[in-house]
Amino acid sequence: MAGIAPLTHSAIIKDCQRGKRRLVFYFTATGNSLFVARQFSDTPLSIPQELKKTDLVYEADEIAFVCPDYAGAIPKIVREFVSKGTFKAPYIFSVITFGNACVNVAEYWDEFCQEHGVKNNYIRPILMVDNYLPVFDMNQQITIDKHTDENLATILEEVGAHKDFIAPAEMGFFNKDMLKGMQDQHFSMTAERLLQLREDRCVQCMTCANVCPHKNFSLADKGVSFSGNCEYCLACVHACPQKALTLRSAREGWPGERNPEARYRHPKVTLADIVRSNKQ
Repeated sequence: MAGIAPLTHSAIIKDCQRGKRRLVFYFTATGNSLFVARQFSDTPLSIPQELKKTDLVYEADEIAFVCPDYAGAIPKIVREFVSKGTFKAPYIFSVITFGNACVNVAEYWDEFCQEHGVKNNYIRPILMVDNYLPVFDMNQQITIDKHTDENLATILEEVGAHKDFIAPAEMGFFNKDMLKGMQDQHFSMTAERLLQLREDRCVQCMTCANVCPHKNFSLADKGVSFSGNCEYCLACVHACPQKALTLRSAREGWPGERNPEARYRHPKVTLADIVRSNKQ
C-alpha cells in the first residue's frame, strides 16, 4: 500500500497539536479497521477491551468509530458499545470499512446512533479487501486495487475540515428484504453453527482463542472446542496459522468457503495487534 498523502496527514497531526482531544474507537477482525483507525489516532481504543470497563462515559473534542460493514449493518459488538456508552463531543465521525457493496450501511448506522443519543456529523464507508470467506477468495482480493489510500486521504482531509456528511445509500442489486436476511444470518450466529475444525491440522496453539472477542474457544482433554454467541467476524478463521478452522460447508446448510487455503490480515497489522484488540 502506498502511504497516506503527506500534506493531508500532516494537517491532521497539526490540528491535534492545537490541543484538540480525539478519541477513536475501533473493532477489527483482520486488521482493516485497525489500520484505518491508526490514521486518526496513534492510540485508538479497542471496543472489545473498552466493554470490559464499568464506566463508559467519554468526552472529547472529537470522537470517532471505525468498524466493518457486515451485510449492510454494523457488528453487534459495536452496537452494544454505543448502546451502553455515553459519548460527548462537538464533532463525531464514523468510518466504515467494506469490501464489496456498502449499500445503506451509513444510513443504518446513523439511525442506530441517533436512537442511542449519538449524533454523527460525518459517516463515510471506505472500500478495502473483502474478507468474507463464503463469497471471496482472499488470494484474488489482495490483487485488486481498491484505491484505499486515495479514499482514505479524502476522508482525512474532510474530517480535518470538520465536514458534515452522511454517505447516501448505494443499494445496487440489493434490497432491504435481502439485507434483512443477510443480517439475520450474521447476527444470530453461534460458533457451533458456523465453524468446523480440521483436527488433523490443529496444533492447539490457541491463536483462535486469543483473537476471539467473545471468548468462544477453550482447550480440553479432547482438544480445541468452541461454543457461544459468535460475532461472525471470522478473526479466528483468518488468524489460524494452520488453516485448521474453516466454515461449515454447503452440504450442511452453509455456504462454505471460496478458498479454504486462502486467508487475510492487513499487511500493516500484526497478529499481536489483533490479539491485543480482541483477547478476552
